[in-house]
Amino acid sequence: MESKLTHRDLYFKILDLKSNKNYKVEALYDFVLCKVDYVKEQSENYQSDLKKKLHIFMNEFDKRWQKCNRTKNRFDTIFETWLNKKFIFSEVSKSLPMSHVGRPKVLFSKACDKTKRHKTQTLRTSNSTEELVYAAQLSLKETGNVDAAKLLKEATSTTPTRALNIQRAYTAFQNVKPVQMYSEEDALALIIDAKLTKSQYTLIRLQAKQRNANIYPAYNKILEAKSQCYPKKDQVLITEISAEATLQSLLNHTVQRIFQSIENLSAYEFKNNTVVLLSKWGLDGSSGLAQYKQKFNDVQSASDSNIFLTSFVPIQIIMYSGESKEVLKEFIWKNPRTSSTKYCRPIHIQFQKETTELIQNEVSNISNQIQNLVSSIVNLGNDDFVSVKHELVLTMIDGKVCNAISDNKSAQKCYICGAGPKDMNNLNTIKQRPIDPSTLSFGLSSLHAWIRFFECLIHVAYRLGFKKWQARGDDQEMLKKKKKEIQTKFRQELGLLIDQPRPGGSGTTNDGNTARRFFSNPDVSSSITGVDKNIIVRFKVILEVISSGEKIKGVEFNNYTFETAQLFISKYPWFYL
Repeated sequence: MESKLTHRDLYFKILDLKSNKNYKVEALYDFVLCKVDYVKEQSENYQSDLKKKLHIFMNEFDKRWQKCNRTKNRFDTIFETWLNKKFIFSEVSKSLPMSHVGRPKVLFSKACDKTKRHKTQTLRTSNSTEELVYAAQLSLKETGNVDAAKLLKEATSTTPTRALNIQRAYTAFQNVKPVQMYSEEDALALIIDAKLTKSQYTLIRLQAKQRNANIYPAYNKILEAKSQCYPKKDQVLITEISAEATLQSLLNHTVQRIFQSIENLSAYEFKNNTVVLLSKWGLDGSSGLAQYKQKFNDVQSASDSNIFLTSFVPIQIIMYSGESKEVLKEFIWKNPRTSSTKYCRPIHIQFQKETTELIQNEVSNISNQIQNLVSSIVNLGNDDFVSVKHELVLTMIDGKVCNAISDNKSAQKCYICGAGPKDMNNLNTIKQRPIDPSTLSFGLSSLHAWIRFFECLIHVAYRLGFKKWQARGDDQEMLKKKKKEIQTKFRQELGLLIDQPRPGGSGTTNDGNTARRFFSNPDVSSSITGVDKNIIVRFKVILEVISSGEKIKGVEFNNYTFETAQLFISKYPWFYL
């Protein structure tokens, strides 16, 4: 029976398929069912015969395809006549079906197990298992299911346990979780976290591929992902002694990348609301670094042994109701590690020594850029955009920077109220001193607070033998002896290195971890230093409140800190806070 379906139609369908021959036959059969409606209504024998015809067609196509060296243009030219032929279907019986009494017969594939057992009873009782298996193999081959025929033969004609092994292998395969490849961004994060070099990553990737685990992307793909982490090149200025990105371009890029990482952005209603990115920024210098064999044109002001860094860290993206920022609606994104270097975004890197003049110039430069900032426009896709405003607070600074910005000439004076060491123990006078409100915006560094509280108690312990603020004459020898004794005991009992200079002149061993271990063991610390245990505990409470990240009850906290200061002065009136 002829139809409108031609060999060319089947040929185009084959070119779209990439599976093996048997699966192509099944795909062609499904294709014919979609194109020729009456085939679905025919008997099982008719459909089985159709599959055989498609299998024959597939064999004929393969022979012609090989003759043309699998070249489409040559195939189209040489076999154009064959392609234009119509595909011949079997004749469809047009006689009216005889009516039967009772329920209509159901196709074998749609029958229940009981019906199938009944229909095959005669077949099973009159033939042996070997005959049935062999007949099933031939039937599968004739319909194009060669792989199924091979599997049936393998399961029944070899060892008795082969079928069980095949079943176990199939079950195990079903339970195996699919291998997930690293994305370019995940691989880049792995390289950064593990501090891998290019050669190390390449070696790991090749070793994994040799073990059939092709899960790592090529290194050039990672370089492309890495380039997406930088702002636009025309917004970055690089010289022999510095590298600087404009603050506006860096904020635009940061906001865009953060929004790319947020899932379910469609759940947020940005229209008629105000979105703000809150960030902190600061600057700091380091000296005594390794020097390399490189020349600078201006040797006096530049040296790779010094580095001065200006950076910012995004803290959170907040959405407020309406155009004002009075009503907080929700937090869109929060930085999970606000003190981690992973979220730090360098603005300006300089081979310069940290000086008061450099600090003041850099703060003035960044402050001017902050005043001229405009909102960042983020493309959410589907022609949706959101405008994000920016707020930056200068809090990533230490005491030296605070003194430089506030023009405080003495490091021993408070940059907020100007009180000196001798004024500190007069609490009533201190509370009445006027303050510079602009310095309150510098915030309070919890890390430096832990270290300074710790050093305060350590210095008290050094002086308990002579109980004076300054050590002169014989008192200096007593201080050195006590210091050595305390250092030895902390080393033996807690494994801490106290007040020891680091190599290269980069400060001392008094860091945040040392301070936390000191306050976490108040009994041992009090026993070694001789400092009142109650003061150590109260200092620890104050530090934990500052570092908690929770809202603090101002009145209660003020009373607690004032009582702690009174207790400290009553115990050690000779030591200035």
